[in-house]
Amino acid sequence: MRRGTRLTGRGIALLLFGALAAAGAAYIGETDLLWIGLALILLPLLALAYLFLVRPFVSHERTLTPSTIPVGTSTRVVLHVANESPAQAAALRFHDTADGSLGGGASFVIARGFGAWHQSVGYTVEASRRGRYTVGPLQAQTGDPLGLAQRGFTAKGRNSMLRVTPRIWRLEELAGGAGLGSAGEATPQRIGQAGADDVLVREHRHGDDIRRVHWKMTAKKDDLMVRLEEHPWDPSSTLIVDTRRGAHLGDGPDGSLEWAVSAVASVAALLSEGRHRLAILAPSGRVFESARGSGEASKQLMIEAMTDLQTSEEAWLGSAVEDPESLSSAASLVAVTGLLDSSDAAALAAAGGRARSLIALVPDAPSWRAPADTHDEHAEAVRFLRGRGWHVEAYRRGEPVPKVWERVTR
Repeated sequence: MRRGTRLTGRGIALLLFGALAAAGAAYIGETDLLWIGLALILLPLLALAYLFLVRPFVSHERTLTPSTIPVGTSTRVVLHVANESPAQAAALRFHDTADGSLGGGASFVIARGFGAWHQSVGYTVEASRRGRYTVGPLQAQTGDPLGLAQRGFTAKGRNSMLRVTPRIWRLEELAGGAGLGSAGEATPQRIGQAGADDVLVREHRHGDDIRRVHWKMTAKKDDLMVRLEEHPWDPSSTLIVDTRRGAHLGDGPDGSLEWAVSAVASVAALLSEGRHRLAILAPSGRVFESARGSGEASKQLMIEAMTDLQTSEEAWLGSAVEDPESLSSAASLVAVTGLLDSSDAAALAAAGGRARSLIALVPDAPSWRAPADTHDEHAEAVRFLRGRGWHVEAYRRGEPVPKVWERVTR
C-alpha cells in the first residue's frame, strides 16, 4: 500500500468529467450545466480536504504464538487493532507486511463506521526458510465516504520478530557412545611442560592419601611427591555441516541443505544435553563452539548459530577442515554433506585421522534426482571414505533424520 493522500480512479474520472462538462458549458453558454461541472470538480477536492482534516489514529499490538518455530511449520499472528478517530467513516484496509518466505503477510478489511473501536484479527504464517524475520509494519489505507480519495499510512505499533530455527529431531544416543561424548579412556592430567618423569606427579598436599605417594620421584626431588589423579578423558565432537550451495539438491525445507542443517543441529542438541564439548564447522568457517558443562545454555546458543547459518559459495568441502587446530582434540567427527567428489572425500579422510569415531551422512544421489553425471563420482567418494574407516549412511529424499541416525546406531 502506498503512503500519502491521492485521488482514486473514481475521483480522477469525476474530476475530468466535471472539467470537460464545465468547459463545454462555458463554450456553449449553458450556465446550469456549468454549475454542475463545477460541482463535479469540487467533490474530489472536498474528499481530499476531508482526508487531510480527519487524520486517522490507528494503533496495534501484535502477538506471535509461538515466536520461535522450526522451519516448515507455522505460527499464529494476532493483531489487536484500535481506532481512536471518532470521525473515521470509511472502511479501513490493512496489510501486515512480512518477508516472502513467510508468505508476504496478510491483508484484511475492517468496516466499523463512525466512532472509536477495537478489534482483533488473526492469521497463520508458515515459514519456508530458516532465519530471523520481521513481521510488520502494519500498513493501512482509508478513504472518504464516497470513495473519491484515499490515504495510505502506517499504523502505530511495534514490529515483531519471528525466529525460524532448524528442525531439531530427538535422536537416540549411539550404542556404547561410539566416541560421541563417551569417556572411554582415561588420560592423566599433565602439569606445565614437565618432562616424562614428572608429568604424573605433584608435590604432596595436606590431606593427600599416603597410598598415592610416588617414592621414586620423592627420592629424586628430596620432597614428598604424589601421583596425580587420573581424570576421565573429556572428548569433544566436531560436526561438519556442508553449506555449499552447489553441492545440494532441492530447495526450501525439503531440500538437502536444510536436511543437513537439521541433522547437524539434532546431533549437536544430543551432545549439548549430555554437557559435552562440541564444535560445528562449515566451508565458510567455524559456526559454533561450546565449552564442556554448558548444558541447555549451550544448546540454545547452538540453535541460534544454526538459525543464522547461510549458504556458502565455496566449491571445496575441505575448506571446513583445513584448520588443524579445529580437529586436533576431536574424539569423534560427524559430517553431514551434500554431493561429494574425490577431493572432498580426501579432505574428510585426512581430517579424521586422529578421531576414534567417524560418521558421515551423505545424500542418496538417485533419490535426490541428482544429475546423472554426478552419480559415479559421488559413489566413488563414498567408497573412498568407507575404505578409510568412515561409517557412511545415505539419506533419501523425505527421509526423517531419526530414521537415518537409527541405522548409524545399529
